[in-house]
Amino acid sequence: MSGVEAPYPVEARSFLGEALVVGRCNSSAGAPGADDGPSSPALLDDTLHFLAVKLNATPTTRYFTKLGFRSYEGAWTGLLGALVQRCVDVALEPVTAHAAPQGEMDFVFPIAETMCNIYIHHQETSTVRDIFLAPFSARLLACVVAVALAAAASVALVSRLAPAPDERPMEYAEALLWSTGILCQQGGNHTPRSPAASALLVVCLLFAVVTYNSYAAFITSVLSVRVASVDTAAAVLYSTNFKIGYIRNGADQMYLMSTKDAVLNTFYIRGYSDAENLVSSAEEGLARAASQDYAFFAGQRAARSTLRSLSQARGRCALRELPVPSTRAHLAFPLPRHSPYARPTLVR
Repeated sequence: MSGVEAPYPVEARSFLGEALVVGRCNSSAGAPGADDGPSSPALLDDTLHFLAVKLNATPTTRYFTKLGFRSYEGAWTGLLGALVQRCVDVALEPVTAHAAPQGEMDFVFPIAETMCNIYIHHQETSTVRDIFLAPFSARLLACVVAVALAAAASVALVSRLAPAPDERPMEYAEALLWSTGILCQQGGNHTPRSPAASALLVVCLLFAVVTYNSYAAFITSVLSVRVASVDTAAAVLYSTNFKIGYIRNGADQMYLMSTKDAVLNTFYIRGYSDAENLVSSAEEGLARAASQDYAFFAGQRAARSTLRSLSQARGRCALRELPVPSTRAHLAFPLPRHSPYARPTLVR
């Protein structure tokens, strides 16, 4: 092994060519993001070669489709299930060394550090940039145009039905231009002389005052309100905008269910209360988090490798990663509890 120099640890003993059954996951080879980090196939092959040569063992590799997790009934599945049942001597897959599994399996010295994160989409700033256009909905613009047309028609009819002395009737085009200028507070070149036209002018001016003051009040209210930043698990939990989810019947759900952290327990209950919030894969959860108000809880290694594959396939994936410090743990290779290979393989 090129990364290890002599002298080798004194705990290493000779197996005299005895078989060393090693369990690995099929997903290790060819998986997205498996080219680097502790799950790199080259690194795992190098580690297996080091154990076989320096312990004088004959390695036999058994492959499993999934790493596995602890079910509701307390039984382990996949590779970890075979490890607990002592069908394999060592699992050559980095496993999070939480406190719960340590009662049923041992771990070698830590080889890396990991944690769980919450993934949400970046808080867009378009709300602040578009405050000048936000009040102008299609319905509001239609109402303003309708008022301008009604005012123009009313002025044209008043000028024809009750004309003032020495004043020609106002055409419809001229009346529309005049009413538009009044609503835009720009005035016009026509001064009504009849009481009806004057009353209509006052109504149009009052309507313009209400419109402009409402617009100014909306901008002031947006600029004066501080938007709370969502940067912790508790902030996501108590935010009414986010839906909470994780992988259904996955290791993350089992961890949320069994942890003693009150915030994460509440996080689990919020997600489990609505079946639509649970997803079947990390890719589905991250895709929902990028496009919706959705908070996705996942392990750091699995989420980051999936993000790399998503970024390569669909371009940039705009997600924000919120770390959960209480989930920080070490990665290590697991062995069966009280395994005879504990000291030779350097159990910590």
